Amino acid sequence: MSTVRDQAALWFARMYNAAADHPERAQFETWLAADPRHSSEYHELAELWGDLASTRHTEALAQAMEQNRRRQRRRLLQGGVLTVLLALGSTLGWHAHRYGPLELELHTGIGERQVQQLRDGTELMLDADTHLRLRYAATLRQVELLRGEAIFSVASQPQRPFVINSGLARVRVLGTRFVVNRLPDRLRISVDHGLVQVDSLSRPGESQVFKAGQVAEVSADGRLHRLPRAASDAFTFELGRLVFDQADLAEVAASLSRYRQVPVRAGSGKSPRISAVVQLDDIEGFLQSLPQVVPVRLLDEAGTTLLQPIPAQASVSETTARPHRK
Repeated sequence: MSTVRDQAALWFARMYNAAADHPERAQFETWLAADPRHSSEYHELAELWGDLASTRHTEALAQAMEQNRRRQRRRLLQGGVLTVLLALGSTLGWHAHRYGPLELELHTGIGERQVQQLRDGTELMLDADTHLRLRYAATLRQVELLRGEAIFSVASQPQRPFVINSGLARVRVLGTRFVVNRLPDRLRISVDHGLVQVDSLSRPGESQVFKAGQVAEVSADGRLHRLPRAASDAFTFELGRLVFDQADLAEVAASLSRYRQVPVRAGSGKSPRISAVVQLDDIEGFLQSLPQVVPVRLLDEAGTTLLQPIPAQASVSETTARPHRK
């Protein structure tokens, strides 16, 4: 007959981080209430596991488990709770690794891209000159996008939402793949598949859910709207190119600056609209070709390259340019 400690360990393996509607929830609570020793042993085990489940202790436990496997489990730790934890290691070690706390800061330099695999199965693809902070807790996965752009392929964990705070809006993910692009004066979210909920931070109550193929944009004043453009364009940086669709100079300047040591800045004045496909290995060629196809001057100013619109007849300045398409 199993001891109270054995029973507590088995319930802990089943119910650790379990959803409120878990099918065994009622049976577990009945067991807890049946004897004060049940609750005492369970909570003692939970407290010890809370200490062991830190990133450092989890990795140490995983290494110990691997050593035990190689030794064919001939020397398991003796006695008490640690023996129970190692006996349950295949379940709890994996669970803590996948669901445990995590803090991570990621950034890429000018012209650098990076793929990051997270232990919950989520994958991040950071564009150049991007900076984000990631924090995982028991009930929430949270990302703060400080600068730049990233593709998020989010593993579904309904009991632990994935939320991105990105200056102008909060993006709540429902298991999907999408891009968040933090431009200086706006925020853009492009959805490849699944659903994302976008909430404006400066306009409480302004919220929309966007689905596959849709593009959301939040303006500097917090207004949220859908853009009539292809969501797939936002993913092309992972293929080595940028796609501009009726982009203004501010968007072009911010995007090119991620791949250029000398940043690009948009000058004041009415901006022409630009549609183009730009190869990342030919940023300079594209930039130098712009004055040939749109009314703009390239000026060196205070360590930047200024894209200064040239006043012109409306029929000329509003003409869509299609330069440097490959």
